[in-house]
Amino acid sequence: MTEEKGLPFEGLTPEERESIEIVVSDVDDTITKNGKLYPNALHSLWKLKRMGKMIVLLTGGSAGWADVYIRQWPVDAVIAESGAVILAHGKGGSIVYKFNPMIDPMFQKKKESLLKLTAGLQLSTDQFARMYDIAYDKKRLSPEEAKTLKGMVKAAGGHWSESSIHINVSFGAFGKRSSLVMFMDALFDIRGDRLREHGVYLGDSLNDDDLFGFMPLSIGMHSVEDERDSFANLPKYITAGYGGDGFSEFVRSLESDNS
Repeated sequence: MTEEKGLPFEGLTPEERESIEIVVSDVDDTITKNGKLYPNALHSLWKLKRMGKMIVLLTGGSAGWADVYIRQWPVDAVIAESGAVILAHGKGGSIVYKFNPMIDPMFQKKKESLLKLTAGLQLSTDQFARMYDIAYDKKRLSPEEAKTLKGMVKAAGGHWSESSIHINVSFGAFGKRSSLVMFMDALFDIRGDRLREHGVYLGDSLNDDDLFGFMPLSIGMHSVEDERDSFANLPKYITAGYGGDGFSEFVRSLESDNS
């Protein structure tokens, strides 16, 4: 019997609460809301830390943003630029930086070439802080421009993914799912089967689709409901709230037997 997906989130079961050791979450429009980090979401992150959960952020955002998150937020690691790079806390308070070995060795040349070809399209405001990928401002692209861009990305040997705010272009045989599994194993000795058994994934948009399918326990923000028919893999649950409000719903449910 196939497990039903995309259910309204009414709280975790006791078995689900007991199983969760690792919280993996997207950032934009999952922890943030309308581009801002609100007090309820930040407080929820600190609640998770006090509960002793491992917190891993997995974002299409820039390495520059990842450097802020790892220094300022109570998280253990940040995988940024859709899997190109990870920043994590090391011994003695140091920050460990590792890049994905699956990045195309010609990425810089391909990146520069595509940027020249798409010079008229609006880039994300954090493009200056990106090391490996290109992010285009999704809201500033017309349907015709997006279609043309997709063809140009393919011709340039890049890979396209779509978040709630960006069109992300990467160069290499990696994505959010494969990078999460690889980095968790390489840095923390956490294999994919343990991640699936003791982890939960939270996301909000189409570039989370693959992880919704990979993680048995996954939670989508309410924006997933708005685009429900566009997903190949729905999360197990969908929150009532958008962005950080939905993230806080999850944390309240997780702490309900500890309060």
